[in-house]
Amino acid sequence: MHTINSNILIISNMGPKPSSPFQGKFVHNQVWALAALHPGYHYMRWHSDSLLNKALKYPVFLLDFVWRYILSRRRFDIVHVHFFYPTIWLALLYKALRNPRVKIVVTCHGSDIYKYQPPGKLYRWCAAKVDSWIFASQALAQHFSLPALRAQVLTAGISEVYRQAERVSWQDKTIDVLYVGSLDHNKGMDRLLALLPYLKDKKVVIAGAGPWRDKLQLAARQFPNVLVVGPKDSAALKTLYQQARCFISFSRHEAFGLVMAEAMACYTPVIATHTDGSVEQIQSGVNGLLVSQQGDEAQVNGRLAQALADFFQLSSMHYSQWQTHSRASAEQYLLGEVVNELQSVYQRVMS
Repeated sequence: MHTINSNILIISNMGPKPSSPFQGKFVHNQVWALAALHPGYHYMRWHSDSLLNKALKYPVFLLDFVWRYILSRRRFDIVHVHFFYPTIWLALLYKALRNPRVKIVVTCHGSDIYKYQPPGKLYRWCAAKVDSWIFASQALAQHFSLPALRAQVLTAGISEVYRQAERVSWQDKTIDVLYVGSLDHNKGMDRLLALLPYLKDKKVVIAGAGPWRDKLQLAARQFPNVLVVGPKDSAALKTLYQQARCFISFSRHEAFGLVMAEAMACYTPVIATHTDGSVEQIQSGVNGLLVSQQGDEAQVNGRLAQALADFFQLSSMHYSQWQTHSRASAEQYLLGEVVNELQSVYQRVMS
């Protein structure tokens, strides 16, 4: 681990809320792993699904930042922004009011780029103030259409709890199909519902929270093989991943997909739709299966059903090989490796 002599402030516009208690957890994990540097950490503490919160959360986020860091005696040399826009405005405020020499590092996670194409004038102006860029995947970096002279690809990292994951053989596993993540339309919950009739003889476990949870729980009453367990912490997820024969990701858009890396770190192959994040991690036929999203939804669902059928025809030898490749591909995303690289980024930006 590198030695950093600079004061670092990490800013994230994400934070837990009742419907998504682990939102932004990967940033919390990074901050925890950087504890030896004693970084400042500002995240969205007031967060819920109420209309009042949706209207006022950013003004409160800004005022909280002014109170905690603009009016603080502590002075920072580096501000690391997670989720570029609009979070970047807090870093620029700090630069204007507290330290004009501060270096700004930005980690882009997905929709902070996807939603701003083509980039407007304010977005471009803010981007010109960034000293170093980090992108969650290679494909996301390619979507970024503005100059980024000092840039690299680096995922947020998965918890170190997965480093000690145990390999469980096919016959000893108790879950056939596992999904972990937000329960919403972008994550393909409609696709999962459509496929449940094809999975009537499989044990399906769904862990997460979101607007589609009620629909999934209703389906679970119709299909007794389906269990909806709600959001879980890393230790509980590790157990689920290890017990699952395969992990599924039916997302329409995914910049990286940390849950895929978590599953593969636990020796569990992934069946995923073709997204920026899945292409970054999955070699079809090696550590999982990639499914095209071309065509209408009926065609996509047909291909997903076929991929699941193909997967459950794997020989025990091939499955074991996929497990080995899954673990090998995920090890680079463990938090310890990511944090070492982050410290190199901080050193470079100050040199």
